[in-house]
Amino acid sequence: MEEFSSLMRVVHLYKAQSTQRSARSLLFPLGHHGPMRTTALAELVHTDTSTTSRQVAELVADGLAERTGDPADRRASLVGLTAAGRAAIAAMRAERADQFAVALADWSPQEISAFAGDVRRFHQALAAAVLTPCAAPPAPAASEATTPQPRSQSTQES
Repeated sequence: MEEFSSLMRVVHLYKAQSTQRSARSLLFPLGHHGPMRTTALAELVHTDTSTTSRQVAELVADGLAERTGDPADRRASLVGLTAAGRAAIAAMRAERADQFAVALADWSPQEISAFAGDVRRFHQALAAAVLTPCAAPPAPAASEATTPQPRSQSTQES
């Protein structure tokens, strides 16, 4: 847990030092999933619609995204990437690849491959744990709830 927490602090620092504004992170899901409504994008990235709407407006103003009419509902619009948005994704990926290359410069290809597999496995396990509601612990029996029970030696040591 300590290593994971430390890694998350570095990731947050990395994001804070990045030249990319938070709105630019929306380019990746738009590039992967294609044009969508702002509400769907907000749901996809787990933010509220008003925040996503402001970020989309920034992307549109920067020429990285554009709004088009939703053919399924003329009252709504879809947000999609422009050519400049696709170029921005390529530039951000190149920047990340360069940073990763520096970080992994003294790792062997086998070490990188093993690490990638371990990260993938951890990511899948963590996602499953987070997305699956934890079962509540069983309620203590009436006698256990009112009478403190002595802890065993092995329990005290753990």
